[in-house]
Amino acid sequence: MNHQRHAHKLLQWRGWFKRPPLPPVDVSLPRDEHSSQPAPYVPLSKLRKPRRKKLRYVLILLSLVTILGLFLGSQSNGPVGAQIADLLRTVVGPTRTAQIESWFLGLSDAEQRLQAQISGQHVTAPWTISQAHPVASSAGRVASMPLEPIRPFFPSPLPGEGVWSTDGLPPPTAGLPPLVAKTFLRPDRTRPYGIVTLLQFDMRFLTLHMVAGTTQPGGPRGVPGPGVVAASDLKSNLLVAAFNGGFKYLDGKYGMGVHGTIYGPPQPGAATIAVTNEGQILLGAWGKDPRLTSGNADLAAWRQNGGLLIDHGTVNSLTDDGANWGGSILNRAYTWRSGLGLTASGSLIYAAGNALSALTLGETLKAAGAIMAMQTDIHPSSVRAFVYTRTASGSLHITKLDPGMQGSGMEYLDGTGRDFFYLTRLVPAPAGIHQAAWVPISPGV
Repeated sequence: MNHQRHAHKLLQWRGWFKRPPLPPVDVSLPRDEHSSQPAPYVPLSKLRKPRRKKLRYVLILLSLVTILGLFLGSQSNGPVGAQIADLLRTVVGPTRTAQIESWFLGLSDAEQRLQAQISGQHVTAPWTISQAHPVASSAGRVASMPLEPIRPFFPSPLPGEGVWSTDGLPPPTAGLPPLVAKTFLRPDRTRPYGIVTLLQFDMRFLTLHMVAGTTQPGGPRGVPGPGVVAASDLKSNLLVAAFNGGFKYLDGKYGMGVHGTIYGPPQPGAATIAVTNEGQILLGAWGKDPRLTSGNADLAAWRQNGGLLIDHGTVNSLTDDGANWGGSILNRAYTWRSGLGLTASGSLIYAAGNALSALTLGETLKAAGAIMAMQTDIHPSSVRAFVYTRTASGSLHITKLDPGMQGSGMEYLDGTGRDFFYLTRLVPAPAGIHQAAWVPISPGV
C-alpha cells in the first residue's frame, strides 16, 4: 500500500511540473504565396550552395586585397615587388594591374611632392665632379664626341648639373678621346628630387650588344636567351658598361632578334633600336624607317619597346597620353624610367632616373642632344646601369650610374632572366678614324 501511495504522489508531482503540450505542427508542403499549389521541394544541400558561393567570393576578394596590399607595400622592394606584380597580372590581367600601378604611383608621387614642399627637402647631386672633360680637341688629334654643357631646367642648378664628366668612368683606349661621359639633369621643376643620370657613348670606338634574358622576352614563346655577357667580352678590359633592356613580352609583345634568333616577332611602328653587321646604330620606327624591316639582312640585332619618344628631334605629342602612347596606362605615372637616344653625331645616350613620366624622360633626352629616342624599361626594380673598369691588379670593379639604382652589376655576368644591353671597346681602333670634326648622320626616314 505504501509503495502504491508513493507512486501515485510521484505521478502527481510530474504532472504538476509538466510543460503544456506544443501546438500541432503543420507538416503539409509549403505553398507559394502567389499560388494555391505547394512550393517545390528544395533539398538542404542546395540551400547551402548560395552560402558557399558567397564565402568563395569573400575569400577571393580577401585574397585580392591581400595581394594588392603586398604589391603596394613592396613596389620599391626590388624582386619582391616585381614578383607580386607578376602574380597580380596573372590574377586580374595586365590592364587592371597597370591601372592599379598607376593609381598607386599617383598616390606615392602626391605624397612625395607634399613632403618635399613641407620639409623643403634638400636635394644633393648623385656625384661630385672634380674634373669635366674639355670639349675642344687640338688639330691633328682625334676629335672628341660633342660634350657641350647642357642648359639645366632649373634656374639654380646643382653643382655639376648638365656638365659632362669622365670621372670614375672606364678610361679611353690609348691615344683616343673618352669612350663614355656622364652627367645629370632635373627635368621637372615641380619635382626637384627627380634626377636623371645620363651616359653618352662614342660609338666610333664601341660595340653595342643585345642579350635576351633566360625568361624575357622569349620565354613565353619557348625561346630562352643566354642572359649573360659573352665570356670572350669579359677578358682583358673590353667590357665598358651594361644596362637594362625593355618590357617583358606580355607587356606589349614587343619584338627582339639577335643573330637570326627571334625572341619576339617585330611589331609594325614600334620604336626599335638596332645594330648592323658593321656596328652602326639605328633607331626609328619599325617599317617606317626603310632600314628597320625583316627584309634587311644587314641587321645583326634589334629590340623594340613602345612608341618613339623623340622622332627627328620632336618629342612625341602622345607621350603625355595615359592610354594611347605605346599602349601603356602608365605613361603619366611618375616612377623610375630609362631610355635610349641617338644624337645627330652618332653617339648613343642612356638616360635613367626617378620621378619621371614618359614626357619628362623624352624632354631630358632631347636636352642631351638626342634626335631619335625610345623608352626602355620602367619601375625601380628594372631600371639599372653599371660601368666596369679593371684595377691595376686586373680585378673587375663595378660602379652604379646612380647610387639609388637596384642591383649589383653582377647579374649581367652571372645570368639574368631579363634582356639587357652592354658595350665593349673596339681593339684596335678602326682605321681612318682620325678626323678633325664629327660628321652628322642621318636618322633615317
